[in-house]
Amino acid sequence: MLSHLLPRKPGFRRGLSLLLLSASSAFAATVTVHFNSPYTTSKTVDRTVDGGTSWYLQDPGQFNFSLVSGPNGIPSQFYTFCIEPREFLTPGQTYTYNLAMIEAGATNIGGMGATKANLLRELLNDFYPDFSVQMDELHAAALQVAIWEIVRENQQGVGTYNLSTGDVRYRTWSDSAACISGQYTCVQDLAQHWLNSLTGTGGPYMQNVDALILAGGVQDVLVQFNGPNPLVPEPGTFVLMGSALILAGVGSRRLRWQSGRSR
Repeated sequence: MLSHLLPRKPGFRRGLSLLLLSASSAFAATVTVHFNSPYTTSKTVDRTVDGGTSWYLQDPGQFNFSLVSGPNGIPSQFYTFCIEPREFLTPGQTYTYNLAMIEAGATNIGGMGATKANLLRELLNDFYPDFSVQMDELHAAALQVAIWEIVRENQQGVGTYNLSTGDVRYRTWSDSAACISGQYTCVQDLAQHWLNSLTGTGGPYMQNVDALILAGGVQDVLVQFNGPNPLVPEPGTFVLMGSALILAGVGSRRLRWQSGRSR
């Protein structure tokens, strides 16, 4: 029987705790990246996230990172979008991020949560399902603006994402002269068109999209890795977790049995 091989001392619980901790830690992943420079864009806009109290000049667009180190499944170079307004990245610098589900992204507001994360998955599925392809400047800027609107607008829900109203607003679009009604030739009209298309009713959702998150004034970003998702544990991790849970169950029954005998 297995039970006679199990330690009867408190050390069993400590060892089991370490085993469970070791197994669960295998689910975490860190990714070190280099933010490629120069990063340039001709699209600019003023944005507020507090209903108009403070305005900041922004240059919405797409980022490009080079991988320094990380788990399997991450390409040597990849594109990203910012999900944390008013945090910063410096071109030419190297950063070490934690890889997480989108729901945990935007750490300066405590994580965006499931509703906003699923709206981002719907937006990306419809308009940018493959991060390995670089977007042109107009579409990249429009997608970035739409992402910021979803992440930081406190008036949540489909139909409330208006670029001119709410807590998050935009003004002084640098390409406003390019706007042609109904043709979506400027950032504002294109981003609003995409936001208006969202249903919030269950997808379809983009797959393999995650967040690189880092506290302390550094932008969190959206990423997509089309290979094996680094957030999905290796089969050996499942075996380790399964063994730990089996031992936990057996140990618990053994302790209850011994406790019953002592009464």
